[in-house]
Amino acid sequence: ALPISYGTFEFTSRVSQALSGSDSSGFLYASNSATEIDMEQVGNKADDVDCTNWQGTSNFQDTQVSGFDQTNSHDFKIVWQPSYVDWYVDGQLVVHHTQAVPSAPAYFLFNMWGTNNSSWGGTATIGPTRYMYISNFSYTP
Repeated sequence: ALPISYGTFEFTSRVSQALSGSDSSGFLYASNSATEIDMEQVGNKADDVDCTNWQGTSNFQDTQVSGFDQTNSHDFKIVWQPSYVDWYVDGQLVVHHTQAVPSAPAYFLFNMWGTNNSSWGGTATIGPTRYMYISNFSYTP
């Protein structure tokens, strides 16, 4: 697979449980965050979606939006253009960023990983098995 550039990235996902100590995301990534565009659901904020774009490891813009229960399926969309990044949840524009907009071609990835941090993702919840369900993905140049 080759890295891809500007376009619209859409996926539907949910998590089995919103528990402290986890991060579930669909995101674009290029080496050393030359491009990184994240749409993350962190376990310690069960109704939040964190939208961040990076142009390198220290130049970024970040916005958290509330009101989206992570255990319900949501349609997520990232629109990446040369001068902005937009994030949509269930068809509603929730974030518009114009700073630190990356330009390097990147790979689109999904991941779910554990955290043990009081500020990001929350301290670990030991024991429960967690799942991230992804029911579709599309890319439109």
